[in-house]
Amino acid sequence: MRIHHRLILIAVAAVVLIAAASPFVLSYFKAPQHDSPVNSHSGPPPIIAPFENIQPTYSGSESCRACHEKAFVAWTASNHGLAERKVRMDLDEKTFAPKQTLIQGNNSSETFLADDHTPGILTRGFGNQRHPYNIVRIIGNDPLRQFLIPAKNGRLQTCDISYDPKKNELFNVYGNEERNPGDWGAWTGQGMNWNSMCAACHNTRLRKEYEPQTDSYHTRMVEMSVGCEACHGPMKDHVTWQNHKPAYDGKNQPHDPTLRKFTRDQMLDTCGACHARRGEITGDLVPGESFFDHFSLTVADDTDLFYPDGQVREEDYEFTPFLTSKMQHKGIRCVDCHDPHTGKRLLAGNALCMRCHGGGTQPPAPFIIPALHGHHQEDSKGNDCTACHMPVTPYMQRHPRHDHGFTIPDPQLTLDFAVPNACNRCHNDKDASWALLAAKNWYGDRLNRPTHTRATLIASARRGNAAAQGGLIHVLAKDEIPAWRATAAHLLARWVSNPEVTHALTERLFDRSPLVREAAVRALLTLARPENESVRKAIRPLLDDPVRSVRVAAAWALFPNIDLNARAGRELLHMLDLNSDQPTGRAQLSQFAFLQRDTPSAIRQLRKAILLEPNSPILFHDLAVHLSSTGDTEGAIKALDNAVRLAPDEADYQFKLALAWNEAGDIVKSTVFLERCVRLDPSRARAWYNLGLARNSLNQPKEAVAALLKGADADPKDADIPYARATILARMGRRDDALAAATLAVQLRPDFPEAIQLIQALSK
Repeated sequence: MRIHHRLILIAVAAVVLIAAASPFVLSYFKAPQHDSPVNSHSGPPPIIAPFENIQPTYSGSESCRACHEKAFVAWTASNHGLAERKVRMDLDEKTFAPKQTLIQGNNSSETFLADDHTPGILTRGFGNQRHPYNIVRIIGNDPLRQFLIPAKNGRLQTCDISYDPKKNELFNVYGNEERNPGDWGAWTGQGMNWNSMCAACHNTRLRKEYEPQTDSYHTRMVEMSVGCEACHGPMKDHVTWQNHKPAYDGKNQPHDPTLRKFTRDQMLDTCGACHARRGEITGDLVPGESFFDHFSLTVADDTDLFYPDGQVREEDYEFTPFLTSKMQHKGIRCVDCHDPHTGKRLLAGNALCMRCHGGGTQPPAPFIIPALHGHHQEDSKGNDCTACHMPVTPYMQRHPRHDHGFTIPDPQLTLDFAVPNACNRCHNDKDASWALLAAKNWYGDRLNRPTHTRATLIASARRGNAAAQGGLIHVLAKDEIPAWRATAAHLLARWVSNPEVTHALTERLFDRSPLVREAAVRALLTLARPENESVRKAIRPLLDDPVRSVRVAAAWALFPNIDLNARAGRELLHMLDLNSDQPTGRAQLSQFAFLQRDTPSAIRQLRKAILLEPNSPILFHDLAVHLSSTGDTEGAIKALDNAVRLAPDEADYQFKLALAWNEAGDIVKSTVFLERCVRLDPSRARAWYNLGLARNSLNQPKEAVAALLKGADADPKDADIPYARATILARMGRRDDALAAATLAVQLRPDFPEAIQLIQALSK
């Protein structure tokens, strides 16, 4: 009996998330008819004000000195005041004279002063050649300083060879990791491009101004470094009024109408704008405006950026962890612990924490005696509040950063899910079982706290455990902290087709937090298709949401039934345009084109993304999908070969490559990659199914039946699997076994005509 099944490579665009990628995912759009910018059509005025209109409203930090001498002096020597600057011999002489040298394997780098006293560095760079480069600026101050080197088309690149001012030595921010010219993350690549990756947070009111047609930058700023107005906003009107204010008449001090006092939350958002891992929406950081009007915040989800309890894992900065904390929820803000002008802590040691936890006048907090609470000697490191609740992770080799999530050490999470705990960070000669025993002796049943339950739930959901859905729905509806409700929304996206999950997410479209509203929209994206009007109807009011990040997410979901000249549509186009200089942005433009069925444009955008990031397997995967949809099987195989080369342990790439080889007519190679796939992921039922078909085509019926039985174990509800087994068994002459398998197929799918016909044939 002939089998009427074949392996098909289905063209479905995948979600692309690399580096500090923007979090928007697959949706439904009308593609641009040109590469970019997508926002070049005529119509309403631009989303952000022209730089020429903004610059005159700023007066520069120097204008603040006369009236605010103390704050000005404190700021001048701070990491903010020195965030970016030209080379200064009073600060940098030791960096260049005498020269500093760094040797790493066969590579060596050294700083120098040229004969005309121009600072430079001799290092491996463009063209993979060792070459002297001029250093035009320095970014960062303490604990490390990086060098900016000019490149073509208005670019500045941030060199990987950096300077440690405390140790007076060069080091590589990537340590011993090999990053070669041509890689996205090499210092010559787009991942170390100052215009896109560094400039906005190291300067005041900066515009990237990337021009896609010429692949060039025309970056501008109102002031180099993080000046006074980077936090206080434009103050030209204030300076002008102060310089011409009415004289004091001895009775009434003249009122300054230009003064704008930010709320504590506005100040928090201003800090968060640079101290967050986030996606850019506007490219125009405006002090005093909502964080969520300019950025899409990265929170804990099903990626490994954060640990399940919220601890930072990758370079996540401080803002997201702080938003997950009870400290922030109870009203603590950055300026309660840090001097806003120096950036330093207001008090040393536990004295800072005891302002609240010692019965002080700050917001109410549990009363704590550190030595009794922490069970450590008073003069030990373990008695320091921050050692347990703000563990340190070093980034860029020399930058130790405190986790601002104020998490609770939990050795049980270490044992169950490999989540680090502060106990073993210090006692690294002990294991987590030792730490857990000590914690149980000290705290007993208090270890079974809600934070432990939530972290366990999140870890379980990340592993794909469907039993986590109910708990996540509860967190989504009831958790008092918006960042955790948003996390639950992201994790529920994989089960969005469950009506209970759909309902729970739809309810959160009107959550009081924009972070949660945006997360709910994104979780519902795969359901927001034109044929699913109920979901689209629920999302549609968010096109007019008061917060831009929510509006943009809604526009992603509802296209093509939106007006691109309306506010949300123009904001979406602006966001796509803004990010077109990064591989993630190009991948978004590819999706934009693909969903208009403009496959040639989708392929072109992905090829440009790959030029920027040649080491991203998912870009090659998506390229293969699009090439396959055009009938270019050979091109799809080449692209998938690259994906497998870059991610050999990713079962899905092995599976897709197997399907592509089948389309090319090479069953032997298809079988090889199917076998690799099921070794990597034995739970992949469709891979076992296709492996059974492939083995049968190679005249290996016993092996084919064995594979199909494995597939049935992986997915007992897939009717195709027992039907395929029935056809093979029938050809082998095993009538009764074939009849049983075909009967099972009909039980699973009563309207299965081929299986019914097979039963009738076998019953004669």
